[in-house]
Amino acid sequence: MGYDLDKLYEGPRSERRAKRKKVNRILNILIVLVVVLIVFFGGKLIFGDKNVDESVSSNQTNQPADNQGKATTDDDSQDKEQEKEETTDKPDDQTSKEKQTEDTNDEQKELESDDSAVVTEGDPESNILKTIENPAWKPIGTSQAEPHSIVYTEGSVDRNEMEMAASYATGFDRSDMIVWWLARNGENSVIATVSSKTTKQVQKVYLDWIPNEGWKPTKIEELKENDSQTYKDYKNSSEPDENENEQDETEDND
Repeated sequence: MGYDLDKLYEGPRSERRAKRKKVNRILNILIVLVVVLIVFFGGKLIFGDKNVDESVSSNQTNQPADNQGKATTDDDSQDKEQEKEETTDKPDDQTSKEKQTEDTNDEQKELESDDSAVVTEGDPESNILKTIENPAWKPIGTSQAEPHSIVYTEGSVDRNEMEMAASYATGFDRSDMIVWWLARNGENSVIATVSSKTTKQVQKVYLDWIPNEGWKPTKIEELKENDSQTYKDYKNSSEPDENENEQDETEDND
């Protein structure tokens, strides 16, 4: 009986020991898991903060570089604008220089023409103040084809070229010049009577046609008075009739 009682007591003891071992294993496993989780999350927090700090510092270091890049691009754009302004100013300077050279060339031509001109005083009893002949005069050029025929019609090519030649010889600007008379002076020659609106100076210009080169001035006569028929007709039409004035005075007296 005693032997059986011992066996009965040993059975529950072994079961308790087995349960304790299982519980200890489970606790150990849980402890290990907790430790692993603590290490994992702790490391993540630590290294995560370092990465955030590094990203913030990198952003801060990049911002001045970006600003510097923007500043350099702004400077480059300003330099390009200045270069554009300089390039746009260069054509203006070039055109002004070209105008100056043209003006100087015109002045030199005028001086040369004045130096080479031969001036002869007119007869005091005639209507000619002086006669001017200049060997430096040249044909003005033409757009007309040969054979040439003289055309006096206003607005025609030949008439315009005659007026251009007269303006070239007299120095009158075409906008300031009045053409009073154009008359034939031979087969290929004409005489143009012109005056200046500003100076009231009247000149008679002799022109010769040079084939394929145009009208060329050969002589100028400066006149005391405008002797063209057109001017006489204009003057007579603009002056009041003396008979009409006398008649008006008689009617007023009555």
